[in-house]
Amino acid sequence: MRAKRSRKPAPPRDRTARSRSRSVDRRIPPSTDGDGGRARPVIRARRASPVRMDEFMRLLMDERKRLRDELSEMEEHQVKNEEKPVADVAGYDDDLVDVATETFEREKELALESSVQGMLEMVEGALQKIREGTYGICEGCGNPIDGNRLRAIPYARLCIRCKEKEERTRIVAR
Repeated sequence: MRAKRSRKPAPPRDRTARSRSRSVDRRIPPSTDGDGGRARPVIRARRASPVRMDEFMRLLMDERKRLRDELSEMEEHQVKNEEKPVADVAGYDDDLVDVATETFEREKELALESSVQGMLEMVEGALQKIREGTYGICEGCGNPIDGNRLRAIPYARLCIRCKEKEERTRIVAR
């Protein structure tokens, strides 16, 4: 039979600069400069490889073109609808329903246009971040955003964790 060995703790090793840098807490200290007291992390720019940036730049440029085309189509459609005369509602119930339907459709088109304009602004912001060298860095925690998330939503500002926190906060606020 074998006797059980007792495990002795390993002697303490001298920590090199490399091992110390690995154990350092990598959280970024919050900054409260000019944001009403809310703490926001300071974002350190980390550059991705040029090949990767080219891929995201292409995705963003394609998305910007698609959104601009969509906006121009919406504006064309809106001009055509504005040229139509509004029905005279001199006491006819059917005409009131038609006017209400037209009004609803115009409001819906305006809401869609506003949504597309907002997305276009986010794409422009992402392109600006590429130029500044801060693209792909989460605005919430300062960590890199996963490449798969950026491929799916190239104008993403937040990593998955921070986006989930934002969504939970939005739901609680309702």
